[in-house]
Amino acid sequence: RWPPRTEERVECRVNLLAMSATPMISWATTVRPSAVRKSAPAPRARTIRAFPGDTPRGGNAASSRSRRCLRVSVSTAEENVATSSTRMATVEENKGVVYPSNLRCALQVNVPTPEVDDTAYSLSNYMRLPVDQYVGIELPMGAEMKRVPGDSTLFQLEIPGLKFLSLEVKPVVRVRVRLIGDGEEVLTWTGQSGYPGGKTPEWRAEEAARLAELAIKAECVDDDDEPEECPAPPPAPTPMGRPEREDVVLHGPCVLIEAISCRVEGKTVEELGVNDLFVFRGTTCFRWRSRGDGTDAGPVPSRTGPGGEDEAGTGWAAAPVVGAKKLKDGQSCIVGWADIGVGVDPPGPFALLPQSFAEKVGDAVMRTTLKALQSVFLNGLAKDYSKWATDEEYRAAREVAAAAAAEEAGL
Repeated sequence: RWPPRTEERVECRVNLLAMSATPMISWATTVRPSAVRKSAPAPRARTIRAFPGDTPRGGNAASSRSRRCLRVSVSTAEENVATSSTRMATVEENKGVVYPSNLRCALQVNVPTPEVDDTAYSLSNYMRLPVDQYVGIELPMGAEMKRVPGDSTLFQLEIPGLKFLSLEVKPVVRVRVRLIGDGEEVLTWTGQSGYPGGKTPEWRAEEAARLAELAIKAECVDDDDEPEECPAPPPAPTPMGRPEREDVVLHGPCVLIEAISCRVEGKTVEELGVNDLFVFRGTTCFRWRSRGDGTDAGPVPSRTGPGGEDEAGTGWAAAPVVGAKKLKDGQSCIVGWADIGVGVDPPGPFALLPQSFAEKVGDAVMRTTLKALQSVFLNGLAKDYSKWATDEEYRAAREVAAAAAAEEAGL
């Protein structure tokens, strides 16, 4: 079976909304340089952890290319876990892995969102609803978001029938969606600043010293006519990678979506072992400006929030802005930021692609697709707010549906 399961460990760094997952995982099915573990002096078998209930697949789900409303449910998520032959790799169990080829994509979406006069139904009140009450927003490409039993913040996102070249794949990602309250802080990942591969110069100096010692021990001295049993050569240095860090502080209030685990389904990609060959990291953050909490009198929200880090000197300065390029003073709005990183280890002939070429093409694929998907979602969110703010029956129906879904999930 290809690839050999020896040195690499998978790293699944997904965040995700549908818009962030689609381009990255599709590109990851085609690419694969050699991952090097943080400091392992000798090969180790990879450990791939599954969510409870993972068993061999019993059948293939039909894919639909029509645009459908996202539905929050329990049963479908359980069925898909039970029928999948591939395991999900979690972000936490794969920290520290650096891949030689890395893709990056970041963008900001601004959506003006007119508010109703009644502050009881302000945009800020809508955005602070329990997350399961507004994740049911229409997504393109037949994507669906489903509850994962046992955790009110965990959802499973599935995007059927996604094509890349001759491959058709189905990305399945689990994301944690939560409201970060006023005054709260949370540490997050970003691929737009930091050190190459997330490793400090001090860390790399220590690694170089360790490898130098191993190289001396690995020297093979042949001082007689007898065959020598030489020690194994030292491992290669950790690849540099592109900048990243895991200590960016986001200040509330905001809605934060983070990748927890992922897999890619599809006969060909599973045969290639693609789920062992890519790492996916990502965060999506939503903020708002609203009369309901007085933020309409302030500036346009920043990604890191009130009193947060200034990211003007980072990759965010060059990130595309989609939607309203400039928001007016006092204009109520929703602003979203998607920050995605993929490390890849290309199978077969794709390993022959020059790294710079693979990264440029991968970045472009992610940027184009993410732009379309993120825009659809946030515009759908603004329309859903308008309906929620003006339609009492709709508000009541949402509450009933959310309560029923929570009960079904055993929450």
